[in-house]
Amino acid sequence: MDSPFTIVEVTGSLGIGGVESHVSCLAGGLIERGHRVILVAQEGGVHGEQARDAGAELLILPFGNDGLRSASEDLAGRDVDIVHAHNYRAARFGAPLARAMTKPYVMTVHGPRPWYKRATFRDWSDTVLTVSEADHDNILGPFGITADRTVVGFLGVDTDRFKPGLDASSLRAEWDVPVDRPLILNVTRFTHRKARPALALIDAMPLVRERSPGTVLVLVGEGDGLDRVRAAAERANDAAADRIALVAGPRTDIPVVMNAGDVVVATATTAVESSACAIPTIAFGRTGYFGVVTPNNYEAARAVCFADHGHLPSSSREQLAGDICGILQDKAAALSTAEGVRALIAELYSVERMVEQIEGVYRQVIERDAVRL
Repeated sequence: MDSPFTIVEVTGSLGIGGVESHVSCLAGGLIERGHRVILVAQEGGVHGEQARDAGAELLILPFGNDGLRSASEDLAGRDVDIVHAHNYRAARFGAPLARAMTKPYVMTVHGPRPWYKRATFRDWSDTVLTVSEADHDNILGPFGITADRTVVGFLGVDTDRFKPGLDASSLRAEWDVPVDRPLILNVTRFTHRKARPALALIDAMPLVRERSPGTVLVLVGEGDGLDRVRAAAERANDAAADRIALVAGPRTDIPVVMNAGDVVVATATTAVESSACAIPTIAFGRTGYFGVVTPNNYEAARAVCFADHGHLPSSSREQLAGDICGILQDKAAALSTAEGVRALIAELYSVERMVEQIEGVYRQVIERDAVRL
């Protein structure tokens, strides 16, 4: 293997979330390949703890001038090779940090951004990673960058951790959903547009119940839209005179959570994780409705980050309920399809392959900067 690097990964938070999960997985994978990883963030959390357990070093400090001085001083003697910022807010700290240390810099874009915000952004790296083709398209043009500066990546998933067959009986008992009752899961961050699928699911539940009696919806996550989601669930339960929707709040045992469901409705990282667990998955996120994920449409789903990026149509109550009930009424076929998706992920979109691609970008950027000097 080539010489190992010391890599600084900059992100806003290391708590619950898709970007946070990506950074943690990337850190662990880089460490397994012999690199030294230092995570710089404003807030710690569960994914920071996981990365630290894997061998990463954590540096938690405020993003701002004082934090920049502290980080520069702390990292000065650590022989840093490259700084990698994840998303726009982190880049506003990571780019000046790299400049202060005269180190190579790269950023990853993790979601769409309106043109008027891109127009004022000045912390692009010479090479920019994206996690989907739709994100790649979003950053091109007069208010972004040129195509020759981009590398399209993907969200890798740890298929040893996210796998089928995990015992979720205790979760079913905690939620009071017997094994003979179909369970739909929505695992997401309930913020802004990402809360819309949860509200649409609650609205569709009476139609689902007509075709699949006893079905329960469990909503897992956190965010500033959680109270709105909880209120909608309570109204639906009152109208049905039964509990058809349960807001479970945030969880850290997501592999087990996924295995509790008969259907998972998710977007971005959580859609990849549920698919890796071989659970029938419907991609539905902040940019619209994609539908049931299959081996045949997986590339199209990945291109829009499972309805988190790009532009997709909205879904009707009837379409959403129909896709859910189609899975529930032919579970054998749905599970076979889901197993095919898991096999594809294990072959092409593992954490190991993701890390290998990003490591290659680091090497190219470091070598290019060395030539310039």
